Amino acid sequence: MKVKTDFVMDLIKDTNPVITVGKKLLELWSNVAEEEHEIGNYYSRGEEKERSFEEFILKSYWEFYDLLAKACLKEKDVFQLYPDSVVVIMDGMSIRESALLSKRLEKEGYNVKHGFNFSAVPSDTEFFREKIRKSMNDFNQINNPENIKLTGREKYIWSQFPDVMLDKIQAGHTVISSLEEMYKVVEKIVLEILSKIKAERIVITSDHGYIRTEAGFVFPVPDKAKRKFQQIFGSKRYVKIDGNDVEDLIKVGYVKEFNGYYLAKSRYSWPVPGRYSIYIHGGLSLMECFVPVLEVVK
Repeated sequence: MKVKTDFVMDLIKDTNPVITVGKKLLELWSNVAEEEHEIGNYYSRGEEKERSFEEFILKSYWEFYDLLAKACLKEKDVFQLYPDSVVVIMDGMSIRESALLSKRLEKEGYNVKHGFNFSAVPSDTEFFREKIRKSMNDFNQINNPENIKLTGREKYIWSQFPDVMLDKIQAGHTVISSLEEMYKVVEKIVLEILSKIKAERIVITSDHGYIRTEAGFVFPVPDKAKRKFQQIFGSKRYVKIDGNDVEDLIKVGYVKEFNGYYLAKSRYSWPVPGRYSIYIHGGLSLMECFVPVLEVVK
């Protein structure tokens, strides 16, 4: 992906470059959603473009990940930003899915504003719940897309999808068909929620995104760093500081220390023995930390 000079100048001049990057990320995926009508092609082409974009950010603006982590920690959450709206959390949904959803909802006649917010750090459900200061008891939970029970007057809804599907897709499985299946389930749930909820304004968002670990979509690390990641991080993208020594990984820019945790930065990835999930989260990357916000008006 070629980054235009205008964007680079905006990034240099902007007092809040995190917002500039977030807008570019939305634009990237929204443009691919308009151009690609087959879901498999959409996911592959969009991922290639986003990987190239993040590589540009990583190599030319290394301080950006500090700013992104601070935004995740300090920026207002959707419950503060939309106190009077129904809020729907689609666990694990990324901007990839929201770009497709925005297009579909507009076709269905909804007035849709497509924006973004931030996950917690680490970019994980547990930390997001702490950030929003709500327990699962505050939400009507959707665990079965074939049996969605809503009265229509719910204030907060939490869908376990797509995260439960992403967790089950492991190395060796057919990726494209799994992504298509996952998106169709997400779309089904969202359309049914919108049809049942009686409120005029509904905000659909996520607790975190995810990165893809297939070859070509990540930034690999050399053997020495790989062994260190395997030893300390295992298959996770974050660990507590707790005496773990990763100064060498921090020095070369693979890991960021923030808020009591070591976080794998950007799309750096390492192989893990055995069968492991292709889609992971918990680190500090664009697709994990920028989360979609769809503000839908009936």
